[in-house]
Amino acid sequence: MKKSCGCGGIMTIHMHTLIYNAKIKITHVPVYTCGQCDRYEPLPVIKRDLGKLIEELGDSRPGRMHLSFADRNEWASVLKETFASSLFAGGMTELEESIRKAIQGRIDLLLDVYRVAGEMSDWKWMEETGLRLSQLTAQSAGSAK
Repeated sequence: MKKSCGCGGIMTIHMHTLIYNAKIKITHVPVYTCGQCDRYEPLPVIKRDLGKLIEELGDSRPGRMHLSFADRNEWASVLKETFASSLFAGGMTELEESIRKAIQGRIDLLLDVYRVAGEMSDWKWMEETGLRLSQLTAQSAGSAK
């Protein structure tokens, strides 16, 4: 859950707030941030979905708006919940293990939802759940780095 920054510092994950078009506040965006140079970048596993969101927003939205990226992306949601659940006295190792457990728990939950949707022959619900599952299963917790 750490990576090296171009400045030589160490980047760690945290939840960031982005301001798009000076009027749209997007909270709960998981990013790597460097403690030395303050550079930040979105996690590779969320870049595609973040790009889609920004594309959807375009510059046609009137007025101020606030939304949570965690409502649209399973990785962001799992990380938001994991960070909010406790302090990690054991450092990065404890955090990484908590994230792995949370991801597996979310996958198990979504698989159960998918099964129920199938039993109900609700194809739209199955498709939506399948997309949410693919956000977590396309990349493992280790490749979120």
